[in-house]
Amino acid sequence: MDNKPRCLILFENSCKSKKTFVTYIEFLDRFLKWAHKDFESLLLVPQIELEEILQDYCIYLKKRVDNKEISPNSVPYFFNGIFKFLKVNRKKIEIESITQLFPEKSKLGGDLAITTEQCKILLDSTGDKRDKALIHVFSATGARPEAICELQLKNMESNHDGFFKLILYSGHSHEMVTFLHPEAAKAVTEYLEWRRSRGENLTDDSHVFKGNFSECHEKMSNSVMETTMTRLWKNSGIKRKKIGNNYDIATIRGFRKRFDTVLEMNPEVSMGATQYLMDHAGYLSGKHYRRPTVEQLFESYKKATPDLIIHNESRLKLEIKQKDIQFRENESEKDKRITNLEKKLANVEILLLGLKSKGI
Repeated sequence: MDNKPRCLILFENSCKSKKTFVTYIEFLDRFLKWAHKDFESLLLVPQIELEEILQDYCIYLKKRVDNKEISPNSVPYFFNGIFKFLKVNRKKIEIESITQLFPEKSKLGGDLAITTEQCKILLDSTGDKRDKALIHVFSATGARPEAICELQLKNMESNHDGFFKLILYSGHSHEMVTFLHPEAAKAVTEYLEWRRSRGENLTDDSHVFKGNFSECHEKMSNSVMETTMTRLWKNSGIKRKKIGNNYDIATIRGFRKRFDTVLEMNPEVSMGATQYLMDHAGYLSGKHYRRPTVEQLFESYKKATPDLIIHNESRLKLEIKQKDIQFRENESEKDKRITNLEKKLANVEILLLGLKSKGI
């Protein structure tokens, strides 16, 4: 029998992911320690008294904000886990009586997208094949870090023309499809070949990105991924402006902003395709009747590819290849038209011969 109190079991099961629970329980524990309560005793506090305790806690946090100990934007996060715990355990409170006390939010950093030139500088700052592949994947997909951490080889397949198709969040209700253009696909392939050359037995269940140590076969964790990207930014020498606790170009989200900008600025990419490829929950819920098909998504992605590619050489190679394909398609279409005309001419000749034989 689980020794956890039932209220905590309910709380844990109400969280959609383990990561969410870990985050929520950390903030809940901080509050309980401050209030000198435990999980069960908190639920026994009368509603009005509980609301006053929560209001006092908010005032305490605002003092920490004034002392520059925490950001005013972080205050709501201190309460999310508390509110969730109370709600799932049917403990009613007037939430607005607490949220009205929240401090005014300050301007956040991370407003800017990383530029293509800055992507080049990041790539040039490292010789590590894993790091290079990671930069390419972020810039080519704009994916969230947790999606890349969970990506396995069985979720990645060669599409055609050098593109890869990726299935993110495989097996989850949030599952989605995205793509890697040839430049990014090549970087990932080189990284995987490097791992094989070092004797690693890669299977369908192997993760595309693994942890730091050569003997480690575990997937790359979110924290390791963030640490790796932070190190790359630091080593690159790129100057970023500090705004509060954040930079004007976010370490990972900057890639996501670049991806979004490229899609939104391309008139040939539909809003539906942009929303889907950006992993926006509304378009992944299945509630949209005009949800793009995989083929439509791929066509949209290909139209955005020239602006997603980092190096000019790779962009030029793709353009030459696409022009060659277009030329071949045009030649094939021309051959078909000539063949059709020849057939029509032959039919006309047969008809004329028939008429001639009848003396017409």
